[in-house]
Amino acid sequence: MNNVKPKFVRVGLRKRGVSTRLKLRWDKSPRTCAAVVKRLPIENQVWHAKYANNEVYTLVPMFSEDPKGEWRCLYPGPGDLMYLPIETGFFLPPDAPPMDLSRGLVDVAYFYERGNNLAGPSGTALGNIFATATSIEEVESMSEACSDVWFSGATEEKLYILLE
Repeated sequence: MNNVKPKFVRVGLRKRGVSTRLKLRWDKSPRTCAAVVKRLPIENQVWHAKYANNEVYTLVPMFSEDPKGEWRCLYPGPGDLMYLPIETGFFLPPDAPPMDLSRGLVDVAYFYERGNNLAGPSGTALGNIFATATSIEEVESMSEACSDVWFSGATEEKLYILLE
């Protein structure tokens, strides 16, 4: 069996044709990295955050192994990729996958600019940063596309996360 841990993921917006390479942070969030890597690839409908500010995300069923709190953050920065467990009672976007009432959902969120705050009307949504940016230029390109999701809409757009 191959025990080599992957070092990078690529996060992108399929329809807009933009992506960025991120370093998996095994040093800070080993359980989260392991849980996410088992689930890759991920490709689902993207939504733009309503309260957190500069965030695009997708929703997936709760992982079989919830890594709980590791490298937790309330104010993520540009190029951070986070695992955010969502419990029942949080606001969900239209057409979100069904909520497992006993386990919740996972918000896999990419933050593309500064000024983010994960405290909203449903409470604080602490999550684990599990990957960080490797290229300022790619983060800037991704930022333009993510802003376009906010201003032009997310119809038929998919957020993907792949091993690289």
